[in-house]
Amino acid sequence: MDIVDISRRLEDGEGCAQNSSSNNEIRIEKDFSGYQWFMERMRVGQGVAEGIHLLPNELSGNDFSWNIAHVPGDVYTDLYNAGEIDDPIFGRNMGRAKWVQDYEWWYTYSFNVPEQMDDKDITLIFEGVDYSCDVWLNSTHLGRHEGMMSSFKFTVTDLIHHNRPLVPENKIIIKLDPPPKNQKNFAGMKHNFAGDYLTGLIPFGIWKPVKLIATKNVRMDNYRIETQVSGNDAAVNFEVDITGFKKATQNLMARISLSDGEKSHTCETAVHIEQGSNQFTAQINVKDAKLWWPYDLGDSFLYDLDITVFDGDLPLDNIKEKAGLREVTMQMNPGFTNDESELPWTFVINGKPLFLRAACWGGQPSFFYGRNSDEKYRFYLENAKTSNINSLRIFGWHPAETQDFYHICDELGIMVWTNFSFATQVFRDDQAYIDKVCEEIAGTVKNIRNHPSTIMWMGGEEVYYSEAHVESNNKKLMETIGKVTRSLTNVPYADASPLSTTEGVKLGYKTKESAHANSHYYAAGAIFMEDYYPHLDFCIIPELTAASSPNVSSLKKFIPENELWPMGPSWGYHAADVHVLRNLNYEVFGDTCMDSLEHFVDATQIAQGTVFQFALEHYRRCKPRVSGVALCHYITNWPIIKWDIIDYYGEYKKSYEYVKRCYQPLLPSMKYAKRRYLPSENFEFGLWVVNDHYAALRGVLYSYEILNQDGHIVSSDRFLVDIGENSSAEFKKINWVVEGKIGESFNVRLSLKNASGDILSNNEYRLLIADQEKAKEEAMQLYLNMHAAKDKYGRGYYRYTPNWIDIT
Repeated sequence: MDIVDISRRLEDGEGCAQNSSSNNEIRIEKDFSGYQWFMERMRVGQGVAEGIHLLPNELSGNDFSWNIAHVPGDVYTDLYNAGEIDDPIFGRNMGRAKWVQDYEWWYTYSFNVPEQMDDKDITLIFEGVDYSCDVWLNSTHLGRHEGMMSSFKFTVTDLIHHNRPLVPENKIIIKLDPPPKNQKNFAGMKHNFAGDYLTGLIPFGIWKPVKLIATKNVRMDNYRIETQVSGNDAAVNFEVDITGFKKATQNLMARISLSDGEKSHTCETAVHIEQGSNQFTAQINVKDAKLWWPYDLGDSFLYDLDITVFDGDLPLDNIKEKAGLREVTMQMNPGFTNDESELPWTFVINGKPLFLRAACWGGQPSFFYGRNSDEKYRFYLENAKTSNINSLRIFGWHPAETQDFYHICDELGIMVWTNFSFATQVFRDDQAYIDKVCEEIAGTVKNIRNHPSTIMWMGGEEVYYSEAHVESNNKKLMETIGKVTRSLTNVPYADASPLSTTEGVKLGYKTKESAHANSHYYAAGAIFMEDYYPHLDFCIIPELTAASSPNVSSLKKFIPENELWPMGPSWGYHAADVHVLRNLNYEVFGDTCMDSLEHFVDATQIAQGTVFQFALEHYRRCKPRVSGVALCHYITNWPIIKWDIIDYYGEYKKSYEYVKRCYQPLLPSMKYAKRRYLPSENFEFGLWVVNDHYAALRGVLYSYEILNQDGHIVSSDRFLVDIGENSSAEFKKINWVVEGKIGESFNVRLSLKNASGDILSNNEYRLLIADQEKAKEEAMQLYLNMHAAKDKYGRGYYRYTPNWIDIT
């Protein structure tokens, strides 16, 4: 072979890690992920009119000078990498990139198939395309797909060329349509792109992998695993969807095994396969099963699952995955009447009720799919576990997540509550739309249902939030989605969150089901945290909001230098509720802390942590009456100045440590009525312990210390307590006459130690020596000023920096 031949092979990717192929000698898979894709812009209709879809693959063909693209990814990241747009996350660049969403974007990929695929049945699989596309292979139109959540596939056996020349002879061509812009038309099939923390830029692209698989005579398309737990034993039931490619009936055998590395549990069953779609079932009974548990209740064990279909001794197709054996059920929350709640909200895993120490997963690590990676997912999820979060809620503003996300959650023992992508809209109710939505929901459920981390499905997010929602058919749609979901999985489903709004009650939901605890944030200054959260008495709180600024080092990465301080409009563009942050600073510190950038940033993070500490601990002390709470959010999907506790760049905010502390499974907690006390005023507080473990503790030393502003201990005590398993209880009330001057502060420290003196858990609080009523009056004035600015400059972000507005 001469040098030219070698260089051509390298240019064409031969010998390079352009994609991965797996060969288990049964199912052959070729993953087309990587940078060997090309992409280009076309006016709507131009590509087909000019025959782009008919392009053959040539060494220097029509697409030779197109932009290099990466799949999985998105159009904006490909264009940014190609230098055609500026970084959309910097400043207000998203607005400058909106032209991208008015064009078609064409992607091409060329390949040869490995010899192992010869004489096999070959399928081209798209795991996810956002939002709609047409697909051609070797100039043949395979079909069209709409909906970003569901995967789709084409049988391409008769279209694949097997010659393997130097210039690859098979060519995939994909036409991405301009993304849709009216959310009413695609809710449930694409996630939201507009709201109080998004700019209206619409993401789209081939956001999940594209693969080629080869099997023999049959193809297993999907399977369902359901587990019923009885003591230490598990009955594991399987349903397997399988396609037959031969015209004649095939009398085959399926073997399913679950292996723990030492012992395998296996069943075999005869299967009769006709051409087209088929299904077979099987059951494995596992004695002394190694169950999958959330990480703080036990081992998150995963079996090796193998499903193989044979024709005699010849294996035809094979699936190898991990499987966790667990059963999710629900039970009623105690303490509510039937008129207050009729739905069960306590999650029970393998027979054990638990409390959700949850957080809202604010989208993927990046709004731009091409910037995501397994490493980013693992970083954020491992840090969620480190912060003692045991459950993540993917709420309706965001898409159901990737397989990488759920696999890592399975491994880490983090539970996941997945909303479908319906949020704050009046949805269509025509049958054509409903049919498409139900198909998309079914595809979503099938893709995710076998992950043991999945513990809840939910229809909508804030879909009962206005009178327009009451008059709509939103409720009927959520109920329809529930029927589809329940037909495909035993994992529980609920219509929406929250249910107990004024509008939800009008629609027939009970008054104490669920609520979003967001008004303290949005009405910052009008009501203090200690007067707000204790009065929200509901079974579960799926969303609780507080916010802060990222660190200064992160701000410098996306805010132009001339807008850092004093603040420029990019702050508001990146979702900073500047007046809210200012008001919350005042509530926590008695000062807006706006004298410098560094002071303001640090104060917002401590204020966010203080709000989370007060609110999350309150609801944890209310268990089992309250069965869960979710802070909003753990992360956000682009660099905004808002809710996350680890920012877009992976930097920790100070609020992260507050959450880590107040979400300890074993928690000493202080219940108190307010945060400000006058000198010589009586400060009464209760000493509680919340224990989320299923292990009782006896003879635990509980101690508290009150420290003045100088750090000197001015009051302390210690006593022994017995702590019950999965419990929340008050052990002692303390009264202390406040010492100090107006303007000072004092701290309270709590700790739990075992008989050996080892610290089991500790906690700390900061309170102010100040006039509570006077502070409320001053905070209310800040609240009124905030609304005056909104009235003058509108709801948009101009109100934060009016000096930047051209009003001439």
